[in-house]
Amino acid sequence: MIAPIFSLYAHSAVIVFFVLSGFLISLAAQRDGSMTEYLLNRASRIYSVALPAMLLTWAVDRFLIDNGTLGSTYQHNDPWKYLPLFLSFTNDFWFLSEDAFSNFPYWSLCYEVWYYIAFGILFFGSGPWRWGLAVGVLLLMGPRLWLLWPIWLAGAHLRKLPILSVTISRLILLTFCLGLIMLKATDFENTANNMINDWTSGFAKEHLRYSQDFLGDYLFAILIWGIIYAARGSNLTFLIYFRKPIAAMASISFSMYLTHIPLFLLFGALFPKQRATIGIFSLGGIVVFGVIFERNKIFLRRFFEAVLNYGRLICLR
Repeated sequence: MIAPIFSLYAHSAVIVFFVLSGFLISLAAQRDGSMTEYLLNRASRIYSVALPAMLLTWAVDRFLIDNGTLGSTYQHNDPWKYLPLFLSFTNDFWFLSEDAFSNFPYWSLCYEVWYYIAFGILFFGSGPWRWGLAVGVLLLMGPRLWLLWPIWLAGAHLRKLPILSVTISRLILLTFCLGLIMLKATDFENTANNMINDWTSGFAKEHLRYSQDFLGDYLFAILIWGIIYAARGSNLTFLIYFRKPIAAMASISFSMYLTHIPLFLLFGALFPKQRATIGIFSLGGIVVFGVIFERNKIFLRRFFEAVLNYGRLICLR
């Protein structure tokens, strides 16, 4: 149902997103100016899409289970037992292994959210408590999240680096682009990942889930990091012509990521083997979902702000 090209590069796309996320969130933290603003902005952004996406996933799954397209699981039988896990983004803490119903791409959000929290503590905190809280969050995460956090942090570090001259930037950009082509063409990532799995006697593939390919992910992330860094100083003026479509896609990108699987499954069941129809209806569903939820996160932010202010009043009494 899902095109092989998407399945083949889905994990690599997440690694690109991790590098970009680190970079963009570090800039957002600087703009937010305080831990309170940072938390309110991140929480409203995440939950404005994650909450309705979970509801959509559950509803689609129930429909597909009832018509025999999807097999029922223990999660669907007791959803309220697992929803707190999904909405606290703790699916992969230590050696928990829970996908959010059929929405398996949700795993990366469970990494991202806790990277936001750890980074926010380090960025805004001061004194000994900062390190104590950060270590506490890391201990909660467990090894799977530890393994990919350096990739996210590398993106965050981009903010601090000086922009190079146009000539040097373009040379670096060309070099890293060629390196990326070579990495994918030679399949060296898989060779490195298999080596790690052999060294750990199968532990990586058996227990690390989405972090099992961390060595190949590091190699890929280094090249993506270099491309983003070099692109900042390369004066790629031709991109201005793509600004509007890129901005339009970016405005619903979060919705696209969290809803494409349930929508593919739904329309795949309604229109079997009709790939064009499935794609068109899924894209339409993503756009509608994004317009409704991503552009109205301000209401959820006001709710979180009211809850926070109420909590402060209670503490002051």
